[in-house]
Amino acid sequence: MSAILAPADDTLAALDARLGQVEAFGAQVSQAIESLVTSIVEKNQAVTALQARTRELEQQLNLERSCRDLERTSRLHPKERSVVFVGTIYLGDNVKYAWLAFRERARAQGIACWFLPQDEAQELAVRALGDACFPRAYADWSAEHLHAALAAAVVVTSDHLLNPNPYAAALLAGARHVQLWHGVSIKEIGLRNLAPLKHMSPRFAKVLATCGPYASFVGTAAGAEGEWRRWFGFERYAAIGYPRNDVLHRDATALDLLNVDGAAYERARAARAAGRRVILYAPTFRDANRAKWIVEAGLGRIARELERRGDCLIVNLHPVEQPHIAELAPALPGVTFVTPRTDVYPLLRETSALVTDYSSVMFDYLHLDRPVLLFRPDHRDYTERSRKLFDAKLSTLPGPVAADAPALLALLAKKELPDAPYAAARRALRDSLFDHHDGAAGQRLADLLADELERAGCGAPT
Repeated sequence: MSAILAPADDTLAALDARLGQVEAFGAQVSQAIESLVTSIVEKNQAVTALQARTRELEQQLNLERSCRDLERTSRLHPKERSVVFVGTIYLGDNVKYAWLAFRERARAQGIACWFLPQDEAQELAVRALGDACFPRAYADWSAEHLHAALAAAVVVTSDHLLNPNPYAAALLAGARHVQLWHGVSIKEIGLRNLAPLKHMSPRFAKVLATCGPYASFVGTAAGAEGEWRRWFGFERYAAIGYPRNDVLHRDATALDLLNVDGAAYERARAARAAGRRVILYAPTFRDANRAKWIVEAGLGRIARELERRGDCLIVNLHPVEQPHIAELAPALPGVTFVTPRTDVYPLLRETSALVTDYSSVMFDYLHLDRPVLLFRPDHRDYTERSRKLFDAKLSTLPGPVAADAPALLALLAKKELPDAPYAAARRALRDSLFDHHDGAAGQRLADLLADELERAGCGAPT
């Protein structure tokens, strides 16, 4: 019986072996198919990515070609009695006050006065006043908007002309360019803010290309012309002062308070009315260790101690570092930050003293003739990794220097803030940096713009 079954067992074993081979082959086939499908999908994704990149490069090339031709068009386009003010990253600084100072004269003299916003908030604010404003989004520009830009005789900026509208600079290329910049500087800027060529990028090159040439460059003192010519290229220099400083010489109007942090402003006014000191801390930004440096410098300790003493501390970060406030706030629970992208100049007048480091706000603050304290906790790191200083104008400092939080708190602990030893130095520095401190810079600028319209062949009708 066993002899009869043996062949069957052998047959079954052979079938099992054959089945195993078939299954193994099937697995190999499935794996091969899966690998082939994966390869096809990856190749399709690569092709899709390549197509997307090709379209992106094509769009970029078309944009560059369009801007090149629009720039040529702007230079040959007939000009009209029209001035365009270009907004910066927030509605404030010299452009805001220049625009406010010029708009009434423009209405009276039949001059078109346009505002080119950088974001939706600026567009809404300008339109709310009934003023002419280009759409923020270039896709919303009509033929009339295009004509208004090409026909503008004068364009006014207070920074590099890098508007989010990629066509803006080309459309305004034929206008006479008046540059207000945004403050007296002790940092190397513009054409002297260079880096090794291995770090060059299209963005950096574009920033350098916007350092001129300008028809007019506005400064604060005739003696500073040579310094500004190191940094920018321009035809003529106008030492007429900064329009933003006018508000330091008068009570703020409703228009002055446009885009001002109302809560911080009222907090400062209330504190001063109650006899408390209001300390404004306004540092500049760091290229390295951005935002984190301010925690390491001991701001939390400073805030707690000043609150204990009854002082009101308000912190205004540089616009470059303001986006980090959300991450800084949890680590600095006692600190009141000025709302990002708001105008701080009306607030300056409501403070008792300024604490800063290298910010140009220290020079504006000289108009108020109040104590200035220099807090430089990372001076070596700043000068080595952020910016070189062009600091000769501060051979005599406007106030004492503190290198760490305890030293700053010791200065602020005094009942009377450090003033007497530095008051004369502050006034001497103010007189050397500002030919005018009368609150009339905006009106002088309006006269300059009228002259620029004349030079563009768009003077008053005869």
